[in-house]
Amino acid sequence: MALHLAIQDAILTEIARPEFSAALPPLSDEAWRSIVGNTPRAHKENERLEFLGDAMMYAALGHHLYTQIPDGTPGLFTEVRAALHSNLTFSRLAEKLDIFAVSDYVLKALTARTFGEGTSAPEKTKGHVKATADLFETVIGSYYLECGYQALCSWVDDLYFPLVAAGRRAYGDNMVQECPRKRFTLL
Repeated sequence: MALHLAIQDAILTEIARPEFSAALPPLSDEAWRSIVGNTPRAHKENERLEFLGDAMMYAALGHHLYTQIPDGTPGLFTEVRAALHSNLTFSRLAEKLDIFAVSDYVLKALTARTFGEGTSAPEKTKGHVKATADLFETVIGSYYLECGYQALCSWVDDLYFPLVAAGRRAYGDNMVQECPRKRFTLL
């Protein structure tokens, strides 16, 4: 648990840096209308898109880790992906995303859900973090359906490169601390 928290903290610190910036993946007006729609049908579809977005991010992050860290171990990949693929990371990323080229209606709806640059709340409840992360996954699901897996992987590569580097450093630093020198006795 300490290792996961150290990796998560390193990733969140990277996201909080003023130099870190990210752009929302481009979606059609129709996709946005569905995402921010307030009907039972839109809600049901958003839950389906959230499921898809979650699954596609899991796969895209696995692919990204495999290519960015060619000498990585399954243990490293698993620990770093767990922190990258968490509701807290998704929520913080969603708060930091630049939202351009969307209608005023969509912008207002996203801002009300603490989604997009400048909307971060210092103390979010676990429920608010989850809601923002769910919306992030819904956007990812829509993007995947509109643009495909390769486009999603390219977007993930750009966005997550510094986050993976931060997670990898934290993993290495903590593995060194957690592996004290073993003492051997000669028989």
